[in-house]
Amino acid sequence: MQFVIIDLDKTRSAEQQQLVKKYYTGYIPHVLVLDAKGSAVYNEAGEVSESKMASILDELLGGSH
Repeated sequence: MQFVIIDLDKTRSAEQQQLVKKYYTGYIPHVLVLDAKGSAVYNEAGEVSESKMASILDELLGGSH
């Protein structure tokens, strides 16, 4: 698992810029979760509750956590 935080006020790497271009909808905060294949499994603007994020990550990790 890898977490990436992209600050739109800072210079971004080429990889970060690709994520912004592909997924960012203009609203902050914006949460994007990709699976191991790079497909978006969660892509929403707005805050995400701890329970929702835990559910998303648990499902991606096979429900064993």
